[in-house]
Amino acid sequence: MRIIKSTTRLRVLIRNNKGNFVILNIGFLWILMIITSLHVQMTTTNALFTSQTKIKTTISIEIPFDNSALSFVNIGREKNEIFAYIQNEGTGDMAADSKYYIYYRRNGNPVSPNGETGELVYQGVIPKMAAKAAPIKLTYTPSKNGFYMFVAFQNHEKPIGKDLIIEGTPVMVSNKINVNQ
Repeated sequence: MRIIKSTTRLRVLIRNNKGNFVILNIGFLWILMIITSLHVQMTTTNALFTSQTKIKTTISIEIPFDNSALSFVNIGREKNEIFAYIQNEGTGDMAADSKYYIYYRRNGNPVSPNGETGELVYQGVIPKMAAKAAPIKLTYTPSKNGFYMFVAFQNHEKPIGKDLIIEGTPVMVSNKINVNQ
């Protein structure tokens, strides 16, 4: 009989407080959802993401021909030194520094008309020059008797025309200088 009395009391309590039990059930479900979502967020996974993208990019920059044209305007020998005056006789300023070489041969031309060269004895830098600017003096003190020639490298984009090619670049070659000490 005792079980019947407590069941009856529970039914009366539920019937009288029906609104409160609904709110209590909703609160209980809400707390249960929060606990479940926290559990899902804190678990680990063995998933492996292997999406890969490879991008290949090539950037090429062409330096246009600057319309410079290096030319030897005077060559010679003074005391123990050989010299060559070089000038930019083109219509445009040089875009970058250039280089010059000095070749040597005991007999004959240090640089032949087909581009064959003798012994490379010196390498120097020709600074950027404005078009029609004053010539720059290049010098070298030779150590052996024989013949020497200055070779000035033009802008590598210069149209080849009649220019001699050394190392794949058009060059201007001076006349040979005889050094017999």
